[in-house]
Order: sequence, then C-alpha cells, then structure tokens
Amino acid sequence: MNQKILFVDDEPALKLYRQTLQGQFDVATAVSGEGGLSLLFNHGPFAVVISGMQMAGMDGVEFLRRARQVAPNTIRLLLTGHVDLNGAVNAVNEGGIFRLLLKPCEPSVLAEAITTALACFHERKEERVRIELPVDLDRPARGLKLQPAHTVDISNSGARLAGLEEPLELGEVLAIECGNRRAPFRVIWTGAPGTAKEGQAGLECLTADADIWKMNLRQLENGESLMRARAVQRGLLPQEQPLLKTLDYAGHCIQARMVGGDYYDFLDLGPGEVGFVLADVSGKGIAAALLMASLQGSLRSQCGIGSKDLPRLLRSLNLHFCKHTARDRYVTLFFGGYCDATRTLHYVNCGHNPPVLLRKGGAVERLNATTTVLGLFSDWKCSVAETQLETGDVLCIYTDGVTETGGRNEEEFGEARLLETLRKSRDLEAAQILWNVENVTQQFRVGEQADDLTLVIARAR
Repeated sequence: MNQKILFVDDEPALKLYRQTLQGQFDVATAVSGEGGLSLLFNHGPFAVVISGMQMAGMDGVEFLRRARQVAPNTIRLLLTGHVDLNGAVNAVNEGGIFRLLLKPCEPSVLAEAITTALACFHERKEERVRIELPVDLDRPARGLKLQPAHTVDISNSGARLAGLEEPLELGEVLAIECGNRRAPFRVIWTGAPGTAKEGQAGLECLTADADIWKMNLRQLENGESLMRARAVQRGLLPQEQPLLKTLDYAGHCIQARMVGGDYYDFLDLGPGEVGFVLADVSGKGIAAALLMASLQGSLRSQCGIGSKDLPRLLRSLNLHFCKHTARDRYVTLFFGGYCDATRTLHYVNCGHNPPVLLRKGGAVERLNATTTVLGLFSDWKCSVAETQLETGDVLCIYTDGVTETGGRNEEEFGEARLLETLRKSRDLEAAQILWNVENVTQQFRVGEQADDLTLVIARAR
C-alpha cells in the first residue's frame, strides 16, 4: 500500500515539520518546485504531495498544478501563511487542492491532515478506465437539461467528457446521468482551444459513494483483469536508479491504453555502470504487454553479462523471441551501457528510432541502427558502437509515439520539434527536460493518444 509523502517547502518549514513527520510517515523532501517535480518523476509514485506557498522558482500553486499534471492521482495539500478567497479558488482550480492549511500549523494538525489524505487516496482507487459511454448532462444553472455527451475515460471519482454540444464552465456544478444512475459533478478543467484536449472537460464527482459507473464497469470484458495487469506492468518499470556521478537521467512512459508495449529500464551493470534500455513491442494491448513482460524478465535475468558482452546478451534475447513468440511479433530495442569512469556509452540499436545526442555546442548526433529488430530472424548478428558524453550533452532515447504524435492537418510532431524542445530545455535537470518534452507533445496532439509515448533523457554533468 502506497504511504509515500512528498513535502516541498523552504528549509525552515521543512526543519520544523521533518522530525515529527518522518517519525510517522515515509517522507521525501525538496526545497524547490523543480526539486519536487524531479522527485515525482524519479522516486514516485507518491500518495500525498504537500507544498508551501512561497518557494524559490515557483510558488506552491504553480508547483501543485504541475504536480497534478505529472501525478494526477496524488492527494495535494497546500500550506500558506495567508490566503484570500480568490487565492483559495485559484489553488483549488489550478492545483486540485484537497486541503488548505494555514501557517503556523501545529505538527499534530498537519499529521491529521496527511492521515486523512492517505485514507482518501486509498479509498478513491483512482485507476482510470478508457471507455466511451453515452451520458446526459443536466445543467440547472444554465437552464439546460439532458444535453448528450460521452465519456473518454472514467474513474470512481470523476470522468473526462467529450462530444459536448456547448462548452462547460470551470467550476460549474451539474448532474451526469448514465444508465439509471445520476450524481452531481463539478467541472475542474476545460480543454483549451488548439490543444489535444480541445472540446473536452474533466469533472470530479461530488458524492463519494455515488459510483454511477458501477454497472458499466462490470460489463467491461476482463475490466478488473486489465486494471490488475496495468498495475503489474507498472511494477515492471524501473523503481530505482543506480547513481552516476557524471550523468543525470530520467525516464517515463505514458500508455495509450490500459496496458501497453513500450518498455524502458535502468539496469545496474556494476559499480559506476548503468544499462539504458528502451524498447517498442509490435502491436498493442495484452499481447504486446505480455511480450514486454517477457523482455523485461529476460533482460534482468541476464543483465550481468550486458556490459561485458552486449552481442551475446542480445543474441540470447533474439533467440528467445524467435522460439516463443508469434512470427509477426518483434521488438525494436536500444541498449546502451554507460560507464561513469570513462563517460563512454557502448550501444546496440536493434532497428529502433535513432536516439538523438544534442552536443553542448549545438551539433546533433543520431545513434543509428547497428542491427535489425529482435524476434524476426534466427540468424541474427549485431555490432556495437560507442560515443562519449561530455558535460552539457543531452541524450534523448524515445519511441515513435513521440515523433508520430498527430497534430492538425495530420501533421506529425517530428524530430525537428523534439530537438527544438531539447535545445530550449538543455540547461535543466533531466527530469524537467523530460517533462517539457511530454508537455509540448501533449499540447501539439489533436485527438486521442494513438500510441504509447516513452522517453529516457540523460544529461551529462
């Protein structure tokens, strides 16, 4: 059960509460919003996020707004010395604040608020199910009744709607009818024009036990099994990162479906050596997810030989896939073994999108394929390439879900926009560079996410 707490505030406030909280909860701390976002990326998931209002770089509302985008399932608390009505409304709307606490706040009061937030987190079961269900909207404040719409995804605490005849207003309270169930909801966000969420709206349910989707979730074939599969698959992604002195790195995957076929990993290859893996399994859904799990298991069981003999490791993987998977199933994969002492990356690119290496001076290198995909050919050979990473260089390893993200007029996001975003973000920490790429990609997208989107960013220091 997730009991992890992230507390972001200035050092005096952290010092005041740290001893009390660390005796009761599993607490990670940061003294800035940027540091907090880095922890969310690299050390999550967290159940509760607490922020002070006045911090270097960004205020508490801005941090919690961004934390909500990065980790929407967290319960968020804001500590502030003073807040007016407009400030409170802004905090709730922008950051999705669960509770506002005024400073000075007694440690016992803060501990009680965290305990309540943890209980809410575990009761809410915020796993979202992507499904289109017809609904009717009753908008009494506008004098409008039973406007048709449909869900994009649903959870026990809310829904995302599309197909709206008229735009909804932020903060508006309305009723949703689905089948023979009805419950009040509040509009917590609306999609901005020109973004991927244009014409959509996010709503939270105002009645905790309403559960108007219960009937429909039970009708989903293998719905519970899919949610369990997703939880298991998330557990296969890296839960910790081996430390490197010369490289700051981060990874993240946004799945297009309940389960997906993208995979990334950070393998401990020994002192000062890390294996960076990013793979894209052909197909989608359960079949791709099973192949992804098989890939992860095979790599982890054999990673000890990775830094010494990459060809041997990958030949073994290829043979395994050829023997145990359907002929139309294959994997594109990038494996790079990085050595801290020499700052050298030895890599094999198995038919994957060439990662881009943005040099400090502005030049771009592409780590092109050194062999073909895994799983299609039993007679398989590879060559190993290498490159050096110098201070200020930024390496971006990605799946085609990034560059093939569709915008207006069927235009794709493309490598040029990816490089532009990397250039603008190159002086930031790896986790923030990654977040910026994801954010720009999501803003560019029009319509639903069609493919898994996975990134690994490494910045030499």
